[in-house]
Amino acid sequence: MGDKTQFATVALAARYQSMVWVTLGTTAGMMLTDGLAVFLGDRIAHRVQMKWVRLVAAILFFVFGLASAYHGLSLLNVNTPI
Repeated sequence: MGDKTQFATVALAARYQSMVWVTLGTTAGMMLTDGLAVFLGDRIAHRVQMKWVRLVAAILFFVFGLASAYHGLSLLNVNTPI
C-alpha cells in the first residue's frame, strides 16, 4: 500500500504526462520537507530533553488513536444502505 506522496505522484504523472518534471518536482518537494524536518528536529533535540519529546509524542498518539477509534465506531452506527 502506497503513501499519499506516491498517490500524488501517480496522479500528477497521469495528468501532466511528463515523468521527468513530475519526478523532479515531487523529489524536490520531499527533499525540502524532509530537510526542514531534520533541521527542526536537530534544533529541538538540542533544546528539549528527549523524555519530554517522547511524552508529548505518546500523548498525541494516544489522543489521535482515541479520536480515530471514536470516529470509526461512530461510522458503525450510521444507517446507510450498502
